[in-house]
Amino acid sequence: MPIRHLIPRRSPLLLLRTTILQTRPFDRVAVMGEMDFNASSHPQHPKRLVFAPGDIAGPQNDELKAAATIRSAASHLADDIVRSDTSTPTSAMQVELLSHPARAHQFVINPPLHISHLHPTNPLHQFHKWFKDPRIPRSSAPETCTLATASLPSGRVSARMLYFKELDERGWVIYSNWGSKEGKGGQVFGPEYRASADGSVPGDIHQSAALNQGNRWAALTFLWALVERQVRIEGVIEPLSREESEMYWRTRERNSQIGAWASWQSKVLWSVGPEGVADDLDDGRAELERRVKDTEARFADVKDIPLPPFWGGIRLVPESVEFWQGRAGRLHDRFRYVREGQTDHTAEDFKWRIERLSP
Repeated sequence: MPIRHLIPRRSPLLLLRTTILQTRPFDRVAVMGEMDFNASSHPQHPKRLVFAPGDIAGPQNDELKAAATIRSAASHLADDIVRSDTSTPTSAMQVELLSHPARAHQFVINPPLHISHLHPTNPLHQFHKWFKDPRIPRSSAPETCTLATASLPSGRVSARMLYFKELDERGWVIYSNWGSKEGKGGQVFGPEYRASADGSVPGDIHQSAALNQGNRWAALTFLWALVERQVRIEGVIEPLSREESEMYWRTRERNSQIGAWASWQSKVLWSVGPEGVADDLDDGRAELERRVKDTEARFADVKDIPLPPFWGGIRLVPESVEFWQGRAGRLHDRFRYVREGQTDHTAEDFKWRIERLSP
């Protein structure tokens, strides 16, 4: 089978020379340079289908043309409809709405989606197929997704946009800074978990993960508007090992590594009350930049910046995966894979039930 590039190559990092092998019938894995992560030689790691998409990004002419073609295909949007400057409905606006039933976006790009178009047993392979759809230009960053987590016991939900970095045969992998209890770190690893870049607050996510004090339930959503598709994943978070986190950490650019050490993510740098501030008052950016300079000085003579104790990867192991495709008249095609047979998320002997959902 021919080798297909997920993303264009760029030196000098060996680990970033990534290609994706054609995966149907799914007996091949992602290759990173000369490093083979086949499960037979590395049984502790699941097979990788995607590694570090977007890290070697760079829009190509053919990708830009593809994006323009897709936008042209979506030109069914009602360009002749006059958009009001106000969101308050008026009688005139209501008449305008009724006279233009296509005012809202209509979905007409895709043909019908049937069960025969889906992978019969594995939603991760189906995701891989959609992810490498040639209609989606790599320059559009298709790895962009929304991660939603919730605090316990309040149940308060928060969400943020980020990039997923790996897809293996267990789930979706994300790397991030988990250092502050004010952010997602506290939700996932528990309210007692804290760590700081200067070491004044000790903590390590790879140790705290074993305490299992946080809310491990989470959701990911991918939206590929150009092809009118989205994927919704719900499941349980499992932390990666330090070894796995370090492997990806070594692929990051040095300034990104410096930034990770300098930032205690989501911790308040500065605030102001209702009374307002003077125009010339510093708003906290200078403090962040000072930390960056201090971190640069700290690692000035260090060739390989070490992995911070509060930085690492997590994998979302799915319990359900929904594939949504837009259709005309809002009669969208929705298929959901639901995990069956095992409540233990570390188990391998489970199967998937496929359901069609009402739009």
